[in-house]
Amino acid sequence: MSFKLIISQEAQQDIEESIQFYNLQKENLGFEFYDCILEKFYKINSAPSHYAVRFKNVRASHANRFPYLIYFKVDKIKSTIIILGVLHTSRNPKIIKERK
Repeated sequence: MSFKLIISQEAQQDIEESIQFYNLQKENLGFEFYDCILEKFYKINSAPSHYAVRFKNVRASHANRFPYLIYFKVDKIKSTIIILGVLHTSRNPKIIKERK
């Protein structure tokens, strides 16, 4: 089944802030982070049910090289995946619950 991937404004902001942070740490590291996140989006899109449910209807996937979780919801009726947030693993997942 093919899904349409929708990135929420909050998730987009999470990504942009993380890119800026990593680029300040090391030149181009933020862009490597972005590539890692995009790669994971493709994997989520190809098999969304593969990832564990963290709380009601919200699944999460680890980014491969970075300590981040990508939180998303799947709507099988509308064939959409909504990316709710991309958060550092040290952050409280309650943030995502408040975004729903």
